[in-house]
Amino acid sequence: MADADVPLRMPGEDYVRFFQPRGLLDTYYRDFPQQDDGKDFRHWLIKTHHQTFLSGQFKGQRLLDVGTGPNIISVLSASKYFPDITCSDYLQTCRDELNTWFQDDPGAFDFGSYMQYLSKMEGGSTTPDDIASRLRSAVKAVLPCDVTQPNPLAPQSSEPFDVVVSSLCVDSACKTKEEYCACLGNLASLVKSGGGLILIGTLNGTIYMVGKEIFYNVPIDEKFLRESLEKFGFTNIKIKQHFNNLDVDVADLSAFFYLTARKA
Repeated sequence: MADADVPLRMPGEDYVRFFQPRGLLDTYYRDFPQQDDGKDFRHWLIKTHHQTFLSGQFKGQRLLDVGTGPNIISVLSASKYFPDITCSDYLQTCRDELNTWFQDDPGAFDFGSYMQYLSKMEGGSTTPDDIASRLRSAVKAVLPCDVTQPNPLAPQSSEPFDVVVSSLCVDSACKTKEEYCACLGNLASLVKSGGGLILIGTLNGTIYMVGKEIFYNVPIDEKFLRESLEKFGFTNIKIKQHFNNLDVDVADLSAFFYLTARKA
């Protein structure tokens, strides 16, 4: 496990003070290989996003990504199908990092290898540059958000979205399972009736590292997820798992999950 002498950072103020966006990108997203060995969670995540949107199970114009962080992976495939995407994050530093990429700043993190991988799956004449261009065109705003609040986008008000995506966000925003459940209710309020929810997170994890900092991660299981979402009117809940291949000192989760559901 991680060094016991390193303090455990908790949601809230610790996150504001100690979370470094480039630390996250360097820890988990640098050096992305094109060859898929079936183990890397990044390949699995991109493939599953691609398959989900390609299937046509979620349609519409407007998509919201809650807790985008400094990372564009959760909206890469979506940009082919949704012309109006809103990204959001709790931290100004993460929003700044996102905007650096959306503005095509030379100092932005290089996601080119991810777009190269996705372009192979999309086939045809789609190139990495095409994907970058369409994503920059589709994302209309990068907003503040707090998933622990009844309206996570406050003070902004918005009509519910056709699809809400949240990737590796709720796990690190809560201290208890009760708070996690409440956050799911807050997310539910952003999904229109008949709309879709895509939730990516971790199962049975308690910590994850960003650079040299250790952050708390609330441990949950699949049964808890299903029961919580059913309380908020979600049906057709489907969960795929990908077993963790990260070093236990980096993240101690047993598996990643990819959940899709529809709001009745």
